[in-house]
Amino acid sequence: METGEQNFFDKFGLEVTSGEVEIGHTYPIYGMITKLLDETPGKVVVELNFSIRAHMSIPDTDKVNLLKERAFEPGIFVSTVTSKEDGINVDCSTVVFGKRQQYSA
Repeated sequence: METGEQNFFDKFGLEVTSGEVEIGHTYPIYGMITKLLDETPGKVVVELNFSIRAHMSIPDTDKVNLLKERAFEPGIFVSTVTSKEDGINVDCSTVVFGKRQQYSA
């Protein structure tokens, strides 16, 4: 893990673990949006980390566009597991993206 990532995890008391998720439990999922499956405002569906279907209630088109812009950027997706059939399905209530990187050429 890079030093910056380690400092982030230390600062917020987070750790990376693997294990079985339980339906009805809420977890912070660290990763990125790897595909937009449905962009319809109010019922957005995205794929997280190439494997998790996340349902989001985002009624504002501008916020949906922002989500599209930030796809493939790392973030934390606070999500409640709704199903484990045909892969993991979650309802995502909160998305936290990091500070945007500034590059100068």
